[in-house]
Amino acid sequence: MRKFLVLLLLIAPFTSASQIDACDNAETAFIHSKIEKSQNSISYVPFQLDEKFKSLCEIKNIEKMDGLAYVLYKNTETDSYYIGLYNGLDGSNQMHGPFVE
Repeated sequence: MRKFLVLLLLIAPFTSASQIDACDNAETAFIHSKIEKSQNSISYVPFQLDEKFKSLCEIKNIEKMDGLAYVLYKNTETDSYYIGLYNGLDGSNQMHGPFVE
């Protein structure tokens, strides 16, 4: 049993989900300026985006109690940008875009 636990502890860091980098100031400004003007949104499942979209960065503020997280995506086919909005209060995901930088 101890050997199994040691093996599990050695393997665990390599099997965890990959983390998305935090957005820098320019990307944060881009997200906030575009999301305010966006009027079109569709529901989406983040795990189904892997084939067409690449996640670039994420804005998540754990100190705020609004539960919102933003992910900046780039469409690999059209090179346009999309913003994923996750609402932690109700668990919904909305995709806004396309945006051109």
